[in-house]
Amino acid sequence: MDGLPLQLVIVGALALFGGVYLVRSCAASRARRPPGPPGLPLLGNILQAPVKPVFLVGDITLAKEILEKRSTKFSSRPTFPYFRYHVDPAQVYWAHHKQNEAHFIGRKLTTGLMVAVRAGETELLQQFEALLNVMHLLDDGGKTWFHHINRVSASMVLSAAFGLHCPTGQEPDLQEVVACNAEHVRLCNPSASIINVLPFLDLIPGPMPWRKRAQTYRKRADALYDRLITRAVSGEASTMNTWAAVFAREDKPEGDQRRLINQFTVTAASMHTFILACILYPEWISRAQKEIDAIVGEDCLPSFKDRSHLPYVEAIVRETLRWRPAVRFGVPHQSTTDDVVEYNGKEYFIPKGSIIFAVTWAIEHEQGRFKNHDLFQPERFLDDANKLKAGYETSAFGFGRRGKLLIELYH
Repeated sequence: MDGLPLQLVIVGALALFGGVYLVRSCAASRARRPPGPPGLPLLGNILQAPVKPVFLVGDITLAKEILEKRSTKFSSRPTFPYFRYHVDPAQVYWAHHKQNEAHFIGRKLTTGLMVAVRAGETELLQQFEALLNVMHLLDDGGKTWFHHINRVSASMVLSAAFGLHCPTGQEPDLQEVVACNAEHVRLCNPSASIINVLPFLDLIPGPMPWRKRAQTYRKRADALYDRLITRAVSGEASTMNTWAAVFAREDKPEGDQRRLINQFTVTAASMHTFILACILYPEWISRAQKEIDAIVGEDCLPSFKDRSHLPYVEAIVRETLRWRPAVRFGVPHQSTTDDVVEYNGKEYFIPKGSIIFAVTWAIEHEQGRFKNHDLFQPERFLDDANKLKAGYETSAFGFGRRGKLLIELYH
């Protein structure tokens, strides 16, 4: 140190102590935050955690308090730089972005569609697709059941959204939808690009690999959805009452919003879970069959009018959603302002910009709510009189206004 000027040593020491002070001050300001992983001396979790705080909620009451009762503060969405600026710069995938005009319009239009679904407008379509699927399963003895289940899920959604019926599951447009959805999921991932971690690298000009990949995806997805929407609005499906037609109508206050229709995706995760439960816990199948035979009869198939008379079948659906939820971590929300929440008699501070996950797996496997939580037991939703228990709550459909609407639709 003999060669260092005294002033430099003093400045360095002040900087060091100032840094330690700031870190400790930040740690003190987080004293009311929920417990997290252990940190390092002085530095805390600054080298472990993301820049924005992440809160994992595993209690359904707390999740409803934050994401429903305080939805005005927690209904925004976090976005990663790569997805925001390259994959979806036009923000047509409105559910993935923070609150903006597209987000509000897309949510409003979707709410209108879900009201129509609740009114039973898609029930005939669902019954037709279910019957067709049974025929496919019987024709090949269930050998390609995985394919048939994927087909029925995709065809129902695409028929309602774009008027695209997929009787075989081999239709080119269906295959393209599945491929684009898979790439979309990969590009939404935090690990999709290095600029999510080191955003300053995006200052490098030219055709960098992450830009080329995003451009290729956008070109492919835009071509697909332009083709599907044209079919629904002015093509062979133009006479059908499709969701795309609702989005594209010009006589609404929102005007033509066809660019936001590509939010709809297809998944058969819950039906896959149902098959898994049949394989691992076959003992409940005979009871379900007896209930169907007694109520529906042995010479016809159940329909929506039979639903209220089939409590055990309804309990099977609830247990399927609980046992292996399709979205195990839930969908992330982001806070738009500072807030304080109370849990188990303690108050915890949630700063503005925090990311909140209502962890579906933890909520649906909470020991306090579900005994033997890892077993598939539909009867847990029935009372002593073999009727459905009142007060059914689930996190399978998420939280917030959209989640509440989906739960109402389910009921």
